[in-house]
Amino acid sequence: MARLRALDPPLRRDVRLLGRLLGEVLVEQEGQALFDLEEHVRRLAIQRRRGPVAGRRAAAAELAQVLERLPVERAEPVVRAFSIYFQLVNLAEQHHRIRRSREHASAADSRPQRGSLEATLLTLKASGVPAERVREAIRSMRVTLTLTAHPTQAVRRTLLEKLYRMAGLLEERDRCELTPRESADNLESLREEITTLWQTDELRRERPTVGDEVKNVLWYVEEVLAEQLAVVPEVMDWAFERAYGEPLGSAGTPVRVHSWVGGDMDGNPLVTPEVFADTLRAHRARGLRLLLRDLEALGGRLSQSSRHAKPSQEMEASLARDAAELPEAERRQGPRTTGEPWRHKLRFMEERLQRALRYVTAQRAGEATAMPEGAYRTPEALLSDLDLVARSLEEAKGEHAGLRLVRRVRERVCALGLSLAELEARVPAEDAVSAAASLDGGPAPTEGGTRLLAVLARLREAQTESGEPACRTLILSMASTAEDVLAAFRCVKHAGLWDEKRGCATVDVVPLFEQLGALDAGPDVLRALFAHAEYRRHLDARGVQEVMVGYSDSGKEVGLLAASAALQRAQVALTETARAAGVRLRLFHGRGESVARGGGPAQEAILALPPGAVAGGYKATEQGEALDHKYARPELARRTLELVLGGVLLHTLDAQPRPSPEDEGTFRTVFDTLAETGRREYRALVWEDPAFLDLFTAATPVEEIASLPIGSRPSKRKAGGLETLRAIPWVFAWTQNRAILPGWYGVGSALEAYAKEEGGTAMLKRMYREWPFFRAVIDNVTMVLAKTDMAIAGRYAKLAPASTKALWRRIQQEHRRTRKQVKRLTGELKLLDNNPPLQRSISLRNPYVDPMSFLQVELLKRKRQGQAECDRPLLLTLNGIAAGMRNTG
Repeated sequence: MARLRALDPPLRRDVRLLGRLLGEVLVEQEGQALFDLEEHVRRLAIQRRRGPVAGRRAAAAELAQVLERLPVERAEPVVRAFSIYFQLVNLAEQHHRIRRSREHASAADSRPQRGSLEATLLTLKASGVPAERVREAIRSMRVTLTLTAHPTQAVRRTLLEKLYRMAGLLEERDRCELTPRESADNLESLREEITTLWQTDELRRERPTVGDEVKNVLWYVEEVLAEQLAVVPEVMDWAFERAYGEPLGSAGTPVRVHSWVGGDMDGNPLVTPEVFADTLRAHRARGLRLLLRDLEALGGRLSQSSRHAKPSQEMEASLARDAAELPEAERRQGPRTTGEPWRHKLRFMEERLQRALRYVTAQRAGEATAMPEGAYRTPEALLSDLDLVARSLEEAKGEHAGLRLVRRVRERVCALGLSLAELEARVPAEDAVSAAASLDGGPAPTEGGTRLLAVLARLREAQTESGEPACRTLILSMASTAEDVLAAFRCVKHAGLWDEKRGCATVDVVPLFEQLGALDAGPDVLRALFAHAEYRRHLDARGVQEVMVGYSDSGKEVGLLAASAALQRAQVALTETARAAGVRLRLFHGRGESVARGGGPAQEAILALPPGAVAGGYKATEQGEALDHKYARPELARRTLELVLGGVLLHTLDAQPRPSPEDEGTFRTVFDTLAETGRREYRALVWEDPAFLDLFTAATPVEEIASLPIGSRPSKRKAGGLETLRAIPWVFAWTQNRAILPGWYGVGSALEAYAKEEGGTAMLKRMYREWPFFRAVIDNVTMVLAKTDMAIAGRYAKLAPASTKALWRRIQQEHRRTRKQVKRLTGELKLLDNNPPLQRSISLRNPYVDPMSFLQVELLKRKRQGQAECDRPLLLTLNGIAAGMRNTG
């Protein structure tokens, strides 16, 4: 049982309340018999985890027997009961995270919460970093969050909205002193939401379209992020003054939001040129509607009369110009805002937004029309008007009469533009090579090359209408040579995406180095690009070369340790190569949510990056399930933003503990040795043992994952075997069977081998103590090991052919070895003793994930024997286990 903290009783109270309400719903909707069955299964699962070993084994055997006898028509409601329970537990845990954060902030004598901006700035001050240097770092800092669709994000938007409403009801119970009547109403509202949750289908009837995914991702921006990004400067200012005792001064939000959804063509044939163009318009339409609501709300607040607050001459001149340019709006709105200059100005601004929105709406409807005169085309035009409003308010002594609200709208526009999120395009490098070759009179482009050229034509139209911020990034997946980048560069120029005045393209071409060879060759690719005369002129004009490093395919190719070493090595070399050439480098981290794909705590991941790899700028993907537990609630989003911004500041100002360059060099050499041992062990298992593919396909639900209607993108890039399988379903499949092999395999052998060398154990412990990178790797492996259940994984392994038994024993031995070596290194008696909240969370969840795993094994067996009607309950187990395990892909 995980250790309990003083703050745990409220969490236990919420879990029990939600569980009791779910139980009432089960009895009402399905009858007492189902509830009794679910409770019997639940008790057996708990007994399997607790008590004497003999009792645990007996409980496991009985649990398996109960579920083996379960008719398929009874399987679905049992799975749904546990699956919904997990959604409610996740909700309670999210709420408890917020509760703990508020307790930190409210206690007068408590230290600021670890990782918060206030804690970060206090650390900087304690490290002797002067206030002015911190100011400069904050003002030059840039953080870009790139949202992506994710095949393992299985929760429908309608369910997210229900959970969001329930979160509000839990918060109401905490933060308000409810009367008995209000308390009863709150409880009934929770019960209603849980009942409708039970009556709502968790599974989509059809695989979502790209448009569905666009709407899902933008929900987080519209409902949560937009408001939080607007107040980031205020949060930074408050924290700075608390730490340094003086105001921060002028500093805008450093955060920008981008998206791949609707622009990612890597292995997704559904992202056509038409879909790409419509996504650009959908972004703009939603962004304009949000801004219209903002300006309407501002107009309601800025009711100042010119009798009491004199407008500036600049404001009066602006109103005259607006009246001349927008005579219809003046006739319609002028008489209603006479004597209210700020409201008058905002009505003109609304009209400009409305014209832009009508144009976009007409385009989406297929109507050919020109952009209306006076419409806002670019964010800069709107920002210019917002700045004018702000200046005139300041001159009219309106600092406490709406100026703060104007500034918040301004920050939203800076972060999101007119389009909610800046779209990025991604294509396989081979498509760019094919397209470029066709421009020289070579063979006709491939299907992918043809699509790229058509997309670039649509991109040019969008930039002509809306400026560069519509979309200005082209990612080349599986890039490995300078020729890949130069081919895309030629295509971009051929499409007319070129600024003659500046002598550069209006799109940044970004190579994505994903596999081991490409990561190691990355610096040579940059040197070749920097030596190319035309491309170098383009870079000098753009001011930056962006390079994306992929954490997914390298891990699948060579294992966790070797991939981590290659990524660290590549970032050091890329940074040094760019510095030597005098080119500013922006590294883009293609992290997943699972450890095998670069996931882990946000701030620790940033602090683990090599020196110079951040330099005030940080860009990373935010994928699938991460959106839910990082951004599903305003308070969670604020906490996530503070963690990321704090990590970037600490890294940029080099204020976190770090070994000396000499020691870090020694540590890297040791880690390379570990990585090579880990690589050999991993490759020998995954790529060299002929029995492995049989084990993987039979002992995981990988084939069933492909049929789950949760993402528009296929699980494979193209037809083929294991090499064509995407890293996301690779990790997802191993998480489903509870082995989570990609997150630890090879680590134990590497640690054991090095520990046997003279002084090896002492060196490893020193590295763990002193080197943030190594500590982050080991801590993430520890978390994965704590989530594994090899007894359950063994039940899946029995589904595989008898010829794979020796292979499975080898996997079990490596798992035992890794647990032993990791605990020896961290000094923990039990995994995660050093992280009680996470230890508690896993302990709370495991007994409820187990029945779904037992049932999934049984359903896989039946389905593979040809029994009908297994698909739906099987897919529900995939959903439920994903909700229970987290960090799934």
